[in-house]
Amino acid sequence: MRLRFLLLPFLFVSSVLAQSVDLQLELMNQVGTDVSRKGDLVSGRVISPAQFQGDVVEGKIAELRSGSRQGGASVLTFNFSTLRHGGQVVRIKSRVKSVANSRGQADVDEQGRVVRQGSNRAGSSVKGANIGSRLGGLLGGGRGAAVGSLADVTAVALTDVTSDAPNIDFNAGSRLVLETSADGGGSLASLAPNQPMQNSPAPVHAPVSPVAEQGGQAQAGVDGQPQFATLKATFIPGEKTLFYDDFTDMGPDDAPAHFKVRGAGTELRAYGKVHQLTILQRTELAPNLTSLPQNFTYEAEIACEPEGGRVMSTLVLFSKTKEVFRLDLHITAAYWEFAASLRDPYSNLGSKRLETDGRKPARLAMWVQNGRLRVFYDGEKQLDFNQVEMAAIDRAELQHAFYGGKFIGYRMVRFAESTPDFGKVISSTGRYVTHGILFDTDSDHLKPESAPVLQSIARGLENNPNLKLLIEGHTDSVGSATHNMDLSRRRADAVKTVLVSQFNVETERLSTAGIGATKPIDTNDTPQGRAQNRRVELVKQ
Repeated sequence: MRLRFLLLPFLFVSSVLAQSVDLQLELMNQVGTDVSRKGDLVSGRVISPAQFQGDVVEGKIAELRSGSRQGGASVLTFNFSTLRHGGQVVRIKSRVKSVANSRGQADVDEQGRVVRQGSNRAGSSVKGANIGSRLGGLLGGGRGAAVGSLADVTAVALTDVTSDAPNIDFNAGSRLVLETSADGGGSLASLAPNQPMQNSPAPVHAPVSPVAEQGGQAQAGVDGQPQFATLKATFIPGEKTLFYDDFTDMGPDDAPAHFKVRGAGTELRAYGKVHQLTILQRTELAPNLTSLPQNFTYEAEIACEPEGGRVMSTLVLFSKTKEVFRLDLHITAAYWEFAASLRDPYSNLGSKRLETDGRKPARLAMWVQNGRLRVFYDGEKQLDFNQVEMAAIDRAELQHAFYGGKFIGYRMVRFAESTPDFGKVISSTGRYVTHGILFDTDSDHLKPESAPVLQSIARGLENNPNLKLLIEGHTDSVGSATHNMDLSRRRADAVKTVLVSQFNVETERLSTAGIGATKPIDTNDTPQGRAQNRRVELVKQ
């Protein structure tokens, strides 16, 4: 009888493995033993096979154990339980087969710490050397390889990553290969394939940002950077920052110093280097702004958990205590709905519903320029109105409501005066300062949302064949002077590389310099000041 109980799990797992499909996916959010909490959502976008490309795999953190806090090995346990495929939700079971960090390095985390797939609860490694250890890894622990009852089979969806290091940390963009099967019968291989995607999915970096952290998605070019020449030039971030907060100067029990808060209050959540101001109940946030110019931009990187309900985030603009404009966002797990209206006198400008994963962090942007008002989601235009007249704005407010949803979080909020034309500025002043060329954190890898500014620079060079430019990279003062100088040089070189390789600019027309933090244009003591100092300047030669 005991032998029969021992054999049944083996037969069950063999059946699961026989019907399994290997899914390669990119993580859409950062996870780690020092940044995540049990129950946190984990999402990944499928890269291959082509049948599932673009699908989203979702789960939660099932267990965390940090070696630095408890001694011994670190353990990070996922529970990937759903696959969103072709408009349907498919229940799945999975096992991690391989892992690589966001830089493509296999079997190590972001800090280069060696990790293993599959473990028992005691923290000892099981690499799948035999059927018993494979079963232990598949079950995610309990008794490791020594499975002796059918009760253990119920945990098949758990998948462990372990390390003897103090912590395990993976950024968005890290890659996993999951051995995946349908939970409840049937075969994943029998599902109808997705339509071929023109662009491979880009990783979602917490900005992120955060924020966003990000028109359209971009394939990597021959220079290792996203393809900027073919992306649509849509939203261009405003140049002169009027308000900025990424909440990095906020402590766990602090109030947000750059907002006036009314209502239920807020809490700070940290995901590695990303800080998120989280709203759990009806609350109003008023950024410390005294006015907005006629032409301005608004950006926010938003993350939320609508669960089975809906959450609302509303930008309200005021003039002398009267409401002038409202942009309402209705967010569910299946869509974002945008609705814009003028308030005095009332005029409904229009609305649009975008089918998207409402739990994925996304960058919202609004651009008001010469009576034209546009709204963007991750760089793609959603609303576009002209001849919009608004009274002078002297106050902005973010309002929130919950209809079954869990939270709304901001990872970045920015208001800025609209960006001037590159060609006109470089011709008249000889220097063009831009905050619209964006990089991954502590990296020279350009973000896809840099495309509009890069395209405008390329057009300016094309229209003026005699123009030569010095590209200067500037950083804030966070980190050592040596590191910042090297980072700024590499970022300037990256901009040159893209202009030469993707826009066919002659290399002799461009030179580069790394300035580091030696020429700040604002204080380095606040998030807004540091954001101002992180910039690229182009100087006429």
